[in-house]
Amino acid sequence: MDSRLSQKEKELVAVGASVAAGCIPCTQYHVKEVKAAGTTTEEISHAIDAALCVKGSTRGIMEKVAYDALGLSKEEQPSCCAGPTDRMKELVSIAAAVAVNCPANFHKHVAAGRTVGVRDGEIQLVVGLAKMIRGKAAEKVDEAAKTVFASASAQAAACCEPRAQSSSQPQAAASACCGPTVSAPANAQPTQATSKSACCG
Repeated sequence: MDSRLSQKEKELVAVGASVAAGCIPCTQYHVKEVKAAGTTTEEISHAIDAALCVKGSTRGIMEKVAYDALGLSKEEQPSCCAGPTDRMKELVSIAAAVAVNCPANFHKHVAAGRTVGVRDGEIQLVVGLAKMIRGKAAEKVDEAAKTVFASASAQAAACCEPRAQSSSQPQAAASACCGPTVSAPANAQPTQATSKSACCG
């Protein structure tokens, strides 16, 4: 049996996975691509809604799990994914469940998908696509974190760099944040103690 997805179907799945994963550039890219594949605004909206439904359902599941673990009673919210379904909705929902790391929703939508003709080969394709997009979303967070850490490292480096020492003021050398560096007399051999700033060693 042919388990290939059309370009339109792939892009609808990608939109759902991107929305569920919270990847802004992925969502923008795949919405553009799915429109180029001839998909209607209504079809794209249905995919977005299905993904948000899974995301919301996952929030409800985790809310109950967390409060149960805390020993506080929390009623499980009714599933927003109930009601009539179709093949495309379930393909998108399966992708969204992978993107948000929710096994409960994954199994639920795999089962629902099989009732409307979704084949195992299609599920495998959808899972692979969703995992790729989930990875891209994680990369975007990693990139954001690197910019924060790079900025912090630059500030720390600037903080602890020794200031240029004036030849007329040999005792004036200091780091920007850590106070004066202890200086030895001009004819003394440098030692470990005299070559460090007060805090940054």
